[in-house]
Amino acid sequence: MVSGARAVERCDRLGLPPYSDSADGLYRAYLTPAYAASQQLVARWMAQAGLAVRIDAAGNLVGRYEGTGDGPPLIVGSHLDSVRDAGRYDGPLGIMLGIECVAALHDAGERLRFPIEIYAFGDE
Repeated sequence: MVSGARAVERCDRLGLPPYSDSADGLYRAYLTPAYAASQQLVARWMAQAGLAVRIDAAGNLVGRYEGTGDGPPLIVGSHLDSVRDAGRYDGPLGIMLGIECVAALHDAGERLRFPIEIYAFGDE
């Protein structure tokens, strides 16, 4: 079952230290320590959902859930970085909802005819 509450809780967690470069509000710039910590945490959540996790040549975090066929993947996701004082859901929510959908498929032992890739883009 897809857990919207868990997706929101995870976005909220990413809005707190050490996942923000600012003590006064949310700011997570690409390739900063806060970004790296966020990427590691999201990679763990992807793996728990049954995704094979990698970082591509551009530094994007990619989770892949194989399908039963070999067609092109359905790609979902959003950016993991943030501008200063961004909302906690701006970016991460698109990633978390993708993870939740794959987790529901994985928990049910289901595969689609095509793979699913979830991207946590490095730079908005």
